[in-house]
Amino acid sequence: MKILNLILLFVSLSLFSQERIETNVDVVAHAVGGQTDVDYIFATQVIYPPTLLKKGVSEDVTVYFTVTATGIVKDLDFKQAFREEFKTEVKRLLRFINFEPAKIGNVNVASQTFLTFKFSPDSYRKYCKQRGFIIPKDIKNYDTSFVVYDRADESPEYSRGEDALNQYILDNLEYPDLAIRQGLQGTVILGFIVEANGTISNIVIQKEFNHLCTNEAIKTLRNTKWKSGKKDGKNIRYITKYPIVFNLKNINKDNATSEQR
Repeated sequence: MKILNLILLFVSLSLFSQERIETNVDVVAHAVGGQTDVDYIFATQVIYPPTLLKKGVSEDVTVYFTVTATGIVKDLDFKQAFREEFKTEVKRLLRFINFEPAKIGNVNVASQTFLTFKFSPDSYRKYCKQRGFIIPKDIKNYDTSFVVYDRADESPEYSRGEDALNQYILDNLEYPDLAIRQGLQGTVILGFIVEANGTISNIVIQKEFNHLCTNEAIKTLRNTKWKSGKKDGKNIRYITKYPIVFNLKNINKDNATSEQR
């Protein structure tokens, strides 16, 4: 009887701990930064399976999964017969992407969603040209835990140094014409992850004053390249933030300004 009671208790606890999957939600689960960030992570992080790249094999791989109320991805399901090498790479790529859970009202809930990753040798060669490498030379020194740190032995920095980052933002940020006409100025603060290979991902808005300026800040920052943070001799994922200032006094200087704090 005691064993039976323990079994029933275990079953009850298991059922109780299962999270209800909602199908009718007000806000669907989505990647932080939306599809734009998913595409960017794919372009900067994908490693094409060598044998399939050599054979010129292309495939659009769709994966279904649950995003829990806390934003955790689980229960991956490939409903079609895709190549195992692509499926393995999709599983790895998903670990780079942070998700916002679905909502009913203001309450986070678990729900199911899906993403499609389009593997193409031609696109892959273009991505490698843009990022400057096929497989990084120092990949053996990458931390593979996917832990995101906020402290490290060495913090990440812009590839050419802090002053150069300020100048890059100054030279490339365009002050939106509508914001100029309306006399809008202020600071956009963006949080993001510097990946182990020096690209950035999962950009989130921590402070904004105008959506046009926010979009311009994201577009400009996304193109920056960094030296990754290091911990115990390994390149790591590191979360940080950067403020970009829109100041009307500087609109004659490439319509942009920035400061690092």
